[in-house]
Amino acid sequence: MMIDFAWTRGRVGTSLIALAATIAATPAAAQDTGAAQPSAPLNATPVEERAAEQQADDAVPPSQEIVVTGSRLGANFTAPTPVTSISSERLDALSVNNVGEALNQLPSFRASSGPAQQANLGGNIGARLLDLRGLDPQRTLVLVDGRRFVPSTSQGSVDTNLIPSSLIRTIDVVTGGASAAYGSDAIAGVVNFVLDRRKEGLDGEIAAGVSERGDDGNFFASLSGGFGIGDRIHIVGAVEYEKLEGLGTCNTRSWCANQTLILGNTPPGTGGLPANLIVPGVNTSTMTPGGLINRSYNAAGQVIGTTATDPLRGTKFLADGTPGAFQYGTLVGPLFMLGGEGLGRNGFVSRLRLKAPLERVSAYGALTAELTDNVTLTTDLSYGKVTGTVDAAIFRDFNASLMGRIRRDNPFIPAGVAAAMDANGVNSFILGRAYFDLGPAIGVSDTETYRGVVGLEARLNENWTVEGFYQYGRTIFEQRSTNSVILSRLPRAIDAVRNGAGQIVCRVNADASTTNDDPACVPFNPFGENNYSAASAAYITGNGLQRTESDQHVAALDVRGSLFALPAGAVTVAVGAEYRRDAIVGTADPISVANGFYTLNGSALSGAVEVREAYGEIAVPVLAESALGHLLDLNGAIRRTDYSTTGAVTTWKVGAVYEPVDGIRLRATRSRDIRAPNLFELFGPRTRRSIGLSDPQLGGLQTNPFVTSGSNPNLSVEKADSWTAGVVLTPRGGFLGRFRVSADYYNIEVDDAIGLLGAQTLVNRCFEGVTAFCNQITRDEFGQISDIQDVYLNSNALRTSGFDIEMQYRQRLGRMGDLNAQIIANITQELTTVDSAGAVDRAGQTGLRTGTIPGVPDYVIDGVITWTIDNFQLTGHGRYIPEGIYWTNFVGPNDPGYSITSPNSVDDNSVPSRFYLDFTARLNVDTADGRRFQLFGTVNNVLDRDPPSLPGPFGGTNQILFDPVGRAFKMGARFHL
Repeated sequence: MMIDFAWTRGRVGTSLIALAATIAATPAAAQDTGAAQPSAPLNATPVEERAAEQQADDAVPPSQEIVVTGSRLGANFTAPTPVTSISSERLDALSVNNVGEALNQLPSFRASSGPAQQANLGGNIGARLLDLRGLDPQRTLVLVDGRRFVPSTSQGSVDTNLIPSSLIRTIDVVTGGASAAYGSDAIAGVVNFVLDRRKEGLDGEIAAGVSERGDDGNFFASLSGGFGIGDRIHIVGAVEYEKLEGLGTCNTRSWCANQTLILGNTPPGTGGLPANLIVPGVNTSTMTPGGLINRSYNAAGQVIGTTATDPLRGTKFLADGTPGAFQYGTLVGPLFMLGGEGLGRNGFVSRLRLKAPLERVSAYGALTAELTDNVTLTTDLSYGKVTGTVDAAIFRDFNASLMGRIRRDNPFIPAGVAAAMDANGVNSFILGRAYFDLGPAIGVSDTETYRGVVGLEARLNENWTVEGFYQYGRTIFEQRSTNSVILSRLPRAIDAVRNGAGQIVCRVNADASTTNDDPACVPFNPFGENNYSAASAAYITGNGLQRTESDQHVAALDVRGSLFALPAGAVTVAVGAEYRRDAIVGTADPISVANGFYTLNGSALSGAVEVREAYGEIAVPVLAESALGHLLDLNGAIRRTDYSTTGAVTTWKVGAVYEPVDGIRLRATRSRDIRAPNLFELFGPRTRRSIGLSDPQLGGLQTNPFVTSGSNPNLSVEKADSWTAGVVLTPRGGFLGRFRVSADYYNIEVDDAIGLLGAQTLVNRCFEGVTAFCNQITRDEFGQISDIQDVYLNSNALRTSGFDIEMQYRQRLGRMGDLNAQIIANITQELTTVDSAGAVDRAGQTGLRTGTIPGVPDYVIDGVITWTIDNFQLTGHGRYIPEGIYWTNFVGPNDPGYSITSPNSVDDNSVPSRFYLDFTARLNVDTADGRRFQLFGTVNNVLDRDPPSLPGPFGGTNQILFDPVGRAFKMGARFHL
């Protein structure tokens, strides 16, 4: 297989060598003794290799069944599908207490959700969802012991916070066609959490940490164990508790507090500068915390003068409400400016919380009972609860679209400004204000998930086994918001007058009409800070509630066994059927249902989907120890799925594994995979929020419209064509016998992909001539964008391709102990979204602009090396993210086609690289009675590398890729009894 690295200008090869020279790989399965440890299973470790490892001293007990992820055929064949296996030892070695966090470190995952990616959005706050290949979490199927885990979000995704890490044996990541084996949602792949169902003894852990700056405090405690009852019953269980304090606002980190934003330069080319500048020190030009007058109007509603001659423009209000002169900077636009006043009080970034606080508890219990020699009963019970808190965006309005104009007879206007209005014939003006004093709305979400499974497996004879199970799962999501601005009440409260008795009242209660009266209305003083009454604040704000309950029923029956024997081995088959029903019901407060809050609106929703499936899989051994090859196995699967909402569809897979000689293994798969629209996409809410974006139709003018996002009941099934091809080298004997390497190429093409295009993308596509997208955009009387409808559509095609590479090496050092090393790398050749206007490739995009779709780096390298000597272990972990671009739509000076007069020109479209280094030390203390205690300490981000300062939706960087915390410490202890 030829791999062409020319497109990366040699950087991939150079970085691999450099990282390998300094730090390598992941440790292997944990040992109680703390002695030298074998390597974790390779990317796509062959079944027989995994079985051999499990018979070694450091393996799981022989009685524990080998789980093969990616197939229903059991452990008696060689799977052609690439699988990356991560043992529980990696979590221990890196002091990672959360399985989602551990997986999101791997190069093939994009950490698109979690406490550091929540910013000011509500929903499942802090949920750690798995986003394989950058194709979004809903295209990654999550299993526990080969069975679907109940969805914990309304999008059908699984929050891995709810799966206890202390009970996991391995985590298998299938990176190629798995829909035929497991059904819908496996377009990007499958993550299977394999539990240690034969766990013995009692294990516990307690750990706590904090950043070097004294924030991001965290605490974790877990208890897990297992025991047998007689010879036939075994019970295991685990409970975990975790609390994360999170990070403060943008102002707590210098890379965010410098207010690096996108500054528009209109028209492009003015002053010899491009249309967009990514620079620090960007302040708001039309909003201040106390209020800023932007435009004046006469009695006829006409604008007075120009921005340069407006008699009141530039009048700001100090905290006590007195007027003063606003200090403008340079490159003043309708939203931002360079310099001037306002550092640390930018309404778009200053109050963003960089990492959401999170609290979780999870519990899991499993029973395995051998009813007879041939019949085994299994039951699983689990519970999890995750509570997260988020600060929503503070209320802001720069053009009176929300507050309305301030009229001359408003009694809150200071006397000096009133006199200036009279002298210049001003009847009303626009006040721009960011309500720091009112503060953000606070959202608190609770997600509770219950799951129960009962299964029965019967061995009919030596060749045939039948297995059936029933699963019920239930998730209750509740979000409570407080201090949310009610859009309909705010303009009424601000529009105040004096009544006949000289009292300040709302105009609606003093005018001649009685139809618009609002007895509850309390006048609100918008000038200065904290100059309003508590009663008026209570009137314009309210509390929201969203409660969503979802249920899942699954019943399945599988039969597998051997049909007949060939010279190379037995032909094995598996057939089965499955029924699944997912239902969701959501309620919300009346204001939320009408999208009446500025942020954190809930919504009512209701719907159900029923699925009936039947499948078959076959494996045919063609060669075994023959002159034509050491091994050749063929594999195929087919599944027919019927959805109550979108109809029937067929998925299939064919694959082959060929070993021309012992130690060289070639493999390939070709598959058709699907994803049906989930309940959220079909029946979910439509939420409304305000964002900042650039309008190319107005020369890149920056504006602040509302965006409505949400469901579409007319969606259809996504269809994907996937194929993988790879090689695994496992030399035998000598120096090379301690070295293993795998390399796999993958290619996935998704048609009719469901997704939100992003508000900025819709605006850009409309400008480029896609008139269908223009229907989603509403403009006001001045031609500025006021509303955008960004609902789910089957409008995209997705393409991604690249390489997964894994290298492992083990070296004994005699009296100096042992080294165990591994490098895992992912190279993304393309991550392309195709719509009616063309294709956009986001491979190499390491920046993230608000309202756009995130990309992935050209490549990511992750390495871990563990040195073990006696009872001491030192683990180093490194992760390298190369230089990338900020946004695919921007064209910088180093890009082809750059022109400063183009609306998409930018002064710098590059994002610097980052290398993160972590160290963990562990000391095992063994006692004479077989008990073991371990002390450990971790330093994360040892080099204290700040993330690149970038405009982003989560703060001043792209927190999907870059660490916002800085150097941090953790200490803890573990025990085994």
